[in-house]
Amino acid sequence: MDKIPETIRPCLNNYIKYMERKFSSDIIVGIYLYGSISLNGFDEKKSDIDFVTVLKRNLTQEESNSLKAIHKELNINSFGKRMDGIYIPMKEIGKTNEELPPYLYCSNGKIKRGYWDINAVMWWMVEQYGIKVYGKEISELNFQSNWIKVVKNMEYNINTYWINKAKNRFIFIFDDMVEFCVLTISRILSTLEAKKIFTKIEGARKAEEILPKRWHLLLKEGLRLRNNPQSTSFYPSRLKRAMECRKFISFTHDLCNKKYFIEVDKG
Repeated sequence: MDKIPETIRPCLNNYIKYMERKFSSDIIVGIYLYGSISLNGFDEKKSDIDFVTVLKRNLTQEESNSLKAIHKELNINSFGKRMDGIYIPMKEIGKTNEELPPYLYCSNGKIKRGYWDINAVMWWMVEQYGIKVYGKEISELNFQSNWIKVVKNMEYNINTYWINKAKNRFIFIFDDMVEFCVLTISRILSTLEAKKIFTKIEGARKAEEILPKRWHLLLKEGLRLRNNPQSTSFYPSRLKRAMECRKFISFTHDLCNKKYFIEVDKG
């Protein structure tokens, strides 16, 4: 609990209070935080509050409506709108989207039913770094994350998601896409190298040790956009920076496939 920033504790305390008021302990198994909060990297201006709420069973329609009302109330607080997480029955813990029926999830403070981002990386973070804020200890949930599946998830990110993004000549003109590209891929590289999940900022700094100096300026640009977006860019033009992003994706794609993914594919 010490990792939780003081600024978001009122929002979390209200969440727990509302959940206790609407749902008995016969329904709620536990509430857990992961992501930037659990990694001591929470950015009060940008970070989401990533959470997993484990239930003993699926909610009825009436209970789902109560959940929507809870988050609507929480959204009065700006941090409530940054709550991103899932509501999952105990029997489904550890499963990924491919193995699950549609479920309730919260995105930007709103409850929806469908598919969110439940993957091997998420479960690894919950097991290895998660913070219990209510209910059972994480060790009592009786699930095991799988590092091989984490690598497979990152392989998909590099070989499918980012390679497809690189085909678009225009999206990297925008600051937010440059930041997202540089810091996310750096985080993937650093995680694969150290077999440890990093925050985006830590990942970019660790990537300096992994990548040739050729890419250090782009890493600095990604960190600048994260920490001080109003400052002057390290690049003379957005077009040149966009071209660098696409080349960065190509380079890291080749690096990951030669260095990190080959052993997993053999396995």
